[in-house]
Amino acid sequence: MSSVVHKIRQQLRNKLSLRLSLSILVFAFLIFVVTMTFLFQRTRSSVRQEGIELTTQLVNNTASNMMGILSEVEVATRNTEWLVLDRLDADSIFGMTRSILELNPDIDGCSISFEPYVFPKMGKYFSVYSYRDNRHIQTEQEGDEQFDYFTLPWYSVPKEKDESCWIDPFRDYNPSGFYARDPIASYCRPLHAADGRFIGVISTDISQRKLAENLSTELVYPHSYFMLIGQGGGIIASGSGDAKASDLDRSDCIVVRKPLASTGWTLAFICPESDFFRGYYLLIYLLISIVLFGLLLMLVICYLVVYRTVTPIRQLARQASKMAGGHFDGSLEPSSRIDEVGHLQNGFIVMQQTIAGYVADLEHVKQQTEQRNEELRIANDEAVRADRRKTAFIQDLYHQVRTPLNIISGFVEVLRDSHAALPEHELNVIMRDIQQNSHTISIIVDNWQRTLALEDIQNVELRDRLGCNEICRMAAAGVTLRHPGEVSLLSKTALPDELTILTDRDCLLKVLGELLHNANKHTRKGYIAISCRQTDAAHVCFSVSNTGTPIPVEDRERIFTQFAKLSEFNEGLGLGLPLCRRLVGLLGGTLELDTTFTSGARFLLTLSLPGETLPGETLPGETLTGETL
Repeated sequence: MSSVVHKIRQQLRNKLSLRLSLSILVFAFLIFVVTMTFLFQRTRSSVRQEGIELTTQLVNNTASNMMGILSEVEVATRNTEWLVLDRLDADSIFGMTRSILELNPDIDGCSISFEPYVFPKMGKYFSVYSYRDNRHIQTEQEGDEQFDYFTLPWYSVPKEKDESCWIDPFRDYNPSGFYARDPIASYCRPLHAADGRFIGVISTDISQRKLAENLSTELVYPHSYFMLIGQGGGIIASGSGDAKASDLDRSDCIVVRKPLASTGWTLAFICPESDFFRGYYLLIYLLISIVLFGLLLMLVICYLVVYRTVTPIRQLARQASKMAGGHFDGSLEPSSRIDEVGHLQNGFIVMQQTIAGYVADLEHVKQQTEQRNEELRIANDEAVRADRRKTAFIQDLYHQVRTPLNIISGFVEVLRDSHAALPEHELNVIMRDIQQNSHTISIIVDNWQRTLALEDIQNVELRDRLGCNEICRMAAAGVTLRHPGEVSLLSKTALPDELTILTDRDCLLKVLGELLHNANKHTRKGYIAISCRQTDAAHVCFSVSNTGTPIPVEDRERIFTQFAKLSEFNEGLGLGLPLCRRLVGLLGGTLELDTTFTSGARFLLTLSLPGETLPGETLPGETLTGETL
């Protein structure tokens, strides 16, 4: 909310035309508010008084209707009382309770209950109850130890008061199985024998639903409703399903009460004040809408007039703001006005064009400087990484050579000091270990020499025409398996022996030999395979694969970086694969790791074929023939 207010204030500060238009509008609005306030105060009290008089008349009419219904119940009860006392017979009681319901359709039930042993043959409990069950009248005899009606309000209250009275609605329940569908209100009269002795109670029931139906008459106000309040202050019935007793104390409602004589109940009419003033408010809203529309139309006209007047100044302000933000490419249209505003606009255009030229030159110099700084940063980062790799390489080389030298040096000292005292079998073990570590040093030196020889090659000439299958056989022939009992060397081909390529023999064999040497180092079980296939009409692919440890996904590109090793404990200098990729590039091909091969590692060396092809030659299928070397 605060951000919206801030934006509005900013707009008012920045736009002169808007401020002038709003000033006129505010003055007109103040006049309108004063006029409407005076009109509202003069008419509101009269509308309220008229509404109260109308609702009072409505309450009186509804109270009369309600008393008519209740009086009908009271008259029917008194008439039945006369019949009961005139014919005080247990068998006749059943017909009397049914008769009152048949003659009075508004009555929902009638109960005639007696004191203990009024009729000795009926026992302590004798109560006859007739009630409406849908369209039928049912009659039951009630009263036992479980349903002790002597304690119920409709019996005990008239007995204690010894006078007729109305009982607030309740749900009647009989353990024998009857349960009233709706709460019922009862009119109760005590029964006295000829000698004045209290002998029982006659109670006549009317459902709470019927009371509510009589309150749901057509009302003048749409949100108003009637409420029938009981003797204890609770709601007996209402013309609204969501009526609450707290509505009687609401400050935004008009409440008119009228007591209902002889019942102890009160009829209340509740109407929101907004309904009283609904028509008045509609008139006010219509008037406000007309005035607001007029004010809005006035604002639009004032704004257009002022806007047209200050348009040149506004354009200059917008362009100056763009220039302050570093944007000098836009321009204003020259003004044809000859006053001060026109001279100001044309002079501003010349100044902007001059500054835009200077800024363009500075921007060009800035871009060149940033480009050179970025190139220097990249070169510096690469130099730092290369220096770190070289340092790690020297440390690795030192540890690979130092460890076997320490072993050899230790055994030489043992031979020098204790040669005569050592048994022959220990001498043999010492000599074997010296020989093995000497061989390890020789392998490291040979690998270093091979790597340096590959690194010295700066360019190659493609002057040797060699058969693809012949190249595979020559490369495989130079491999001596480290684990001949566990590893097989395979040579696979899908090409005819007549298919040749134009290449540098020594360079290509060195690359394939280095790939086979790496496979031999990392394969302890399974196979090492070299194969060749034609991928399309212009390319042939050499494949070197092994069943050793697969190369992790995160290291698949790092292995082609100088001095990079998957583990510092692995044999090698970390130079073979980077130099192989460089030599393959000099041969005009590519060297990649096959990421689809998951049984170990597979390297793919792709070279271009010469321009001519064999007559009738087609691309090979997937069928391979292989031989074990």
